[in-house]
Amino acid sequence: MRIRLTVIPLDDLDRVRPLVDALRNAVNSGDMDGMDTATEKLTTITATGHSIDLPEEEWRRFLAKIRAKNPEFQSDYLLSGGLCTEYFSKVTSETMVLQLPIDKKEGNYV
Repeated sequence: MRIRLTVIPLDDLDRVRPLVDALRNAVNSGDMDGMDTATEKLTTITATGHSIDLPEEEWRRFLAKIRAKNPEFQSDYLLSGGLCTEYFSKVTSETMVLQLPIDKKEGNYV
């Protein structure tokens, strides 16, 4: 599995936030259809965004570095861009970055 990090332009944030909420709710309730629907919409909205795919191990190291600086940090689908400057040099703390797991073999999001 890989994790795709995608910079969310401020103009798209109002469309992305409700879908992230829907995805989070679907995951928490085990609603597979809801997960698929929200994920598909998120991938469509972010398809042209600046993104990078990380191997799961690298993503875990990335989160561990964040937690080392801020032990109370909890990972979510949306991260402050300020946390992602090692991957996106032009992001700021006002920018948001979407992180979604993808199954590279299938080319699908999971």
